[in-house]
Amino acid sequence: MSAPDYAEALIGWRVWCVVETRAGLRLASVIHEHAWPVAHETVARCDNGHEAPDPACACGIHAAREPAAVLSYLHGRDEPRTVARVLGRVQLWGRVVEHAGGWRAERAYPLDFVADAELARALDAYA
Repeated sequence: MSAPDYAEALIGWRVWCVVETRAGLRLASVIHEHAWPVAHETVARCDNGHEAPDPACACGIHAAREPAAVLSYLHGRDEPRTVARVLGRVQLWGRVVEHAGGWRAERAYPLDFVADAELARALDAYA
């Protein structure tokens, strides 16, 4: 069984790490070593050799229906280059697997996030 394609973006909630890179501050996954690109979508990949997301796997770009479901990700052990964690909304599209708390998607891009003014300016490239 394959995941359905969504032509219109779904809106979900997630937490990102804000990390220092040579190109400046970037949003990154709190779980994987992956900085989100600026000006184009993040595309999910699975190391198990199938398209992501797959209903029988945990792969894909995760987002929750409600912000409360991801608040625990605002705290955790960070890598040395992590300067903060931010809560935000993400647009999801392409193949999508729906589950009780939200979705796992093939493609995503940050919509907005909660950050102080200085951090928001530093992440303006995602606007």
